[in-house]
Amino acid sequence: MNHVKLEDITPVGLGVVVLPDVAFCTPWQRFDYAVINPGQVRTIPTGGDSVEWGCIVLEGQVEIEAGAAVGSGVGPGFVIGPVSASCQVRNTGDRTANVLYVEVETDAGDDAKRVREGAFDERLLTWRDAIHGGCGRIATRHVLRPEDFHSTWTFLDHAILGAGGSVGYHYHDALEECFVVLRGRGLMTIDDETFEVSPGSVTWQGIGQAHGIFNPGPDTLDFLRVAVAQRDEPYTTIDLHDNLSCREPTS
Repeated sequence: MNHVKLEDITPVGLGVVVLPDVAFCTPWQRFDYAVINPGQVRTIPTGGDSVEWGCIVLEGQVEIEAGAAVGSGVGPGFVIGPVSASCQVRNTGDRTANVLYVEVETDAGDDAKRVREGAFDERLLTWRDAIHGGCGRIATRHVLRPEDFHSTWTFLDHAILGAGGSVGYHYHDALEECFVVLRGRGLMTIDDETFEVSPGSVTWQGIGQAHGIFNPGPDTLDFLRVAVAQRDEPYTTIDLHDNLSCREPTS
């Protein structure tokens, strides 16, 4: 399955794999989901010096410690951590914290000791015409770019689709990507399967999988994009000239 609702997942222990049927074809190593109660601390064993990791905080407030480095995130926000044997995630707020955890293989070693943190703030987005042959208007921001990472983690983007807008149908030839819906409702299409998405929906687009998203309105659709590229393989994007506005749910 290439999509899931986080509310349908029951995290246990240190967390749960978001999409267990996905076989990574890039250096993407882990994609987990954890629910952390107020005052609770979760210790997440990482891949040590061989991975770059990040926590995407969907709701709540957390403090993350990895060795001597400490970062904090308030949802919706993020913390990208240094290579480390483990990290501790503490819920410092008064409500449940919902966190996505990403690991990407790296050979940066001691060069990757910096913590990067920030918020997904819609005031920082820039509105423009639709992308990839879509329709309507979209607001986007490259929150983190390739140069901000120590791995082939390629981007962490924040986007808002206006009512009647879409990201047109397209695919990437050396890139794996997921969308995470924060707010609003829309229609996602992956390889000609069209389905509804809403807050907490996570979709997976593998290498070469055609995909796009349409917002039928009336509200805006707020979502994140996370992508990892193949090592030593520059990726390209191929538009398929379909704005998806005429698609109906197939499932």
